[in-house]
Amino acid sequence: MEQLTRVRPVNQLLKTQFIALFIIVACASWLHGKDVAIAACFGGMISVVNTLLLKWHLLRTVTKAGANPAKNLGGVYRCIAERWVFTLVMFVVGFAVFEFTALPLLLGFVAIQVVLLFGNMKQA
Repeated sequence: MEQLTRVRPVNQLLKTQFIALFIIVACASWLHGKDVAIAACFGGMISVVNTLLLKWHLLRTVTKAGANPAKNLGGVYRCIAERWVFTLVMFVVGFAVFEFTALPLLLGFVAIQVVLLFGNMKQA
């Protein structure tokens, strides 16, 4: 099924995100300690899981919708809604349940989102 879709750029993006997350968490741990590193890792993993969710929806839409534009558009809207809800729920979990400090959690998320934004410039 992966041959029918263009998942190679998404796979490369995931690798880049994991590498960037590892570097960020290692630097945060070295400079600021374990608590900051865990919060940054949680924020970064929110973004990485969003990318995994995007890949899953891409593969799912190809198998279910095929060449039907209406079903493809429905899959896109569902993907967007699920990613937003997931992100909001995970931020609530990070802030309310785990009581992470806001700055490292948000910086981890934003840093990996920047990798998502600029990590695939060759495909545009």
